[in-house]
Amino acid sequence: MSERKCGTCSLCCKLLYISELNKPIDKWCGHCRPGRGGCTIYADRPVNCRTFVCHWLAGHTDDLWYPARCKMVLLQMHKDHLLVDVDPNFPNAWRREPYYATLRSYAAPGLLIEVRIGLRCVGLDADGTEHEVYRSQAHIEGRPE
Repeated sequence: MSERKCGTCSLCCKLLYISELNKPIDKWCGHCRPGRGGCTIYADRPVNCRTFVCHWLAGHTDDLWYPARCKMVLLQMHKDHLLVDVDPNFPNAWRREPYYATLRSYAAPGLLIEVRIGLRCVGLDADGTEHEVYRSQAHIEGRPE
């Protein structure tokens, strides 16, 4: 498999909190030009941006999970926690097939699948059971509480 590149996708520049830029979740970064060349400060981008690699880019998922296509960015938070950040403009993207079935298949004992849509976080179990996961906005953004 060839090395993957972001290409025209910059969904992480919208969905993720970037502390160094004081960029909130679910808002386009002021330095991003989606579909028009990407990051305008690419050479000088913050460490959080420089080191970020989504599941698709890392090769952990197939091309169906290209974030610009599926409207989700998958992040491995810990070995036992997969976070699915969903574009709030497409809040049901994670429920579409084949994504929903795949997310359910990832859910296993000891692995938390957490779907974030805005400030709402939903835990997903392998049997399709869903449960609200309380997260403060600070926690969602990765800030100290």
